[in-house]
Amino acid sequence: MTIKLGKLALAFAGAAMLTVAGCGGGGGGTSVSPPTAAKTSVPVTVIDGAIENATVCLDKNLNGICDSGEPSGKTDADGKVTLQIDSADAGKYPVLAIVGTDAEDFDTGPVLVPFTLKAPADKPAVISPLTTLVQAYVEASGGTSTAAADAIKDKLGLSASLFDDFTKDASDTGKQAGTVARLIVVTTQTQRTATTDAKGTDGAALTKAQIDAAINARLLQILPSVILAVLDSPVLSSGTATLAEKEAAIAAAAQQVATESGLSKDNIGLVVAANSQTSVPDNASETPTDTVSLRWFEFTDVNNYYLRAFSATAAQNTPDADGKRHFTEYRNRKVNGDELEWGEGLNNWIRPQIYWTGTEWFDCPTNFVHESSAFNAAGESESLYCKSQKSKAKRYDRDIAGLKIIDVVREIRAYPLADNQGKFSNWGPNPELPAIQSLLGNTVFPAGAKLRYQTSTDLENPEYYDRTANGRATIPQADDPMNANTATWRDATLAQFIGWNAGDLTGAVPIANVNGNNARVLISARDYVKADGSAAYKRYMVGFDASTQKARFYECEGDMASRASTTPQNRTLPGTCAAILNTTYTIATRGDAKVLRFAAEPTQLGNTSYRLFVERSGITYVGGQDKLQVNNQQRLNLQAADVLGASLGLD
Repeated sequence: MTIKLGKLALAFAGAAMLTVAGCGGGGGGTSVSPPTAAKTSVPVTVIDGAIENATVCLDKNLNGICDSGEPSGKTDADGKVTLQIDSADAGKYPVLAIVGTDAEDFDTGPVLVPFTLKAPADKPAVISPLTTLVQAYVEASGGTSTAAADAIKDKLGLSASLFDDFTKDASDTGKQAGTVARLIVVTTQTQRTATTDAKGTDGAALTKAQIDAAINARLLQILPSVILAVLDSPVLSSGTATLAEKEAAIAAAAQQVATESGLSKDNIGLVVAANSQTSVPDNASETPTDTVSLRWFEFTDVNNYYLRAFSATAAQNTPDADGKRHFTEYRNRKVNGDELEWGEGLNNWIRPQIYWTGTEWFDCPTNFVHESSAFNAAGESESLYCKSQKSKAKRYDRDIAGLKIIDVVREIRAYPLADNQGKFSNWGPNPELPAIQSLLGNTVFPAGAKLRYQTSTDLENPEYYDRTANGRATIPQADDPMNANTATWRDATLAQFIGWNAGDLTGAVPIANVNGNNARVLISARDYVKADGSAAYKRYMVGFDASTQKARFYECEGDMASRASTTPQNRTLPGTCAAILNTTYTIATRGDAKVLRFAAEPTQLGNTSYRLFVERSGITYVGGQDKLQVNNQQRLNLQAADVLGASLGLD
């Protein structure tokens, strides 16, 4: 696999901490006591339900446990404790709650499996499963607790503050926050049990703090699945279920979420190993060179594969007057022997998205030169992709020279954290296939080969639309309005699109109007498991009222039989449609376009992006804006990628 130069993505981060100590002494036989440090009282409440006998401490050395010498205390029956900390430490360090088997939850009784909760340094008043996620996001992104909370609320579809005591909120909002929090605890306990006695890549036993960090990192990536597990359960989404009914449903949902997370006793050590590395700044004394980073790789055989890489020449790796470096992108795909190259040749494919940069709709060329900053003293770098997508990242480069290629591929595929490209279980060639074992054999990576672990955090994502034929928001022909064959439909202006998809904002949707795409926009469909364990899928639609700029979203159950037919069809089962959200929409001008955006969207849609409709030149397109997230990447450098490709027969 020969990867062309001229394309590379940078980014990464690190953290540093200084500690200062002093001592006093005396002379002449007279001791002088050092001045007593001023103290600050920090009241803390620990909740899932209120948790009694949890150990709460200020985690001054950031190791995820309560050490001797750190201010600490035990919670009372109301989950409350007040820490006395040095005033100089106030707001500097996260607060931990170690919940052991000697603790008791006011709602559910004795704790049977221990777990740890956290709260950010600047928000210590309440420690809960929700604040634990906020702190995990802060640790991964290096950002503020406010930004972290906003990102998590977006993913979970929660409207309540994540720093509030939801046990004191009897509203539907408070109940939902409490249910989600309980599911997070039970999921964590399920994964803790599944990883008992797990060992690191060095063979040493993993600590509970290391396991907790890995569990939280994966939970951040599957938050949409967490909230959908709640919404899909008739018991968990009900406001009238008994505690016993909810606990049984939560146990089942937790097992479902834990299974999706993919964390196991065998692979959690890979996450711990990556998390334990320290990102480093650039070495200014090193001479810039040509570099390549294999961003993603899928391989079946030499006639069926896909790769995405970033590369930079030595000149592009040399900071310009503004301190910026530059990189370009390369993609290559072969399908049944037909080669498709990213923006090149006859059989090429192009970037489908058109991005709004804030001043223009940008059709980002496939050979566009992107930019990034050098890695600063904290090991952080920011990048700007296609003039519109901003992110911050941290990296760690691992030397894999001398290691067997097949062993490293196995390790990459076993890595349970996800990249936004997909699951690593699909990365590269399958090393368990005899054909791949024959190709890779005992070949080892050469000198200079490196595997990069990279954590990337979105800072700003643009609005965009899909300019392909499949991305057009079409409507039926005026003289054939009931034709369900979307291939016959026509382009429409935004006004025509809204007018055709008029919504019933006063009552239930007539079944005749939802048995197809003719009267409601099909927003999305997703698979789910019903309460009886059978497979099903949901269909989501939206209707508009142009006179009031209101919109109503609907959820229906899809017909699995019709979807499984030779020619799959999206059909709705009669009597399953229900309105799930009434909201409003706005239409804003963006350059030469009109952009329709909803004031709110149903959590059931998955919450990975906001839905938009964009009209340009009289044609309406389906668009979106991706929500901010943290993703984990594994990349091979040029030396590693080339020998892997050559071993597989890619020249």
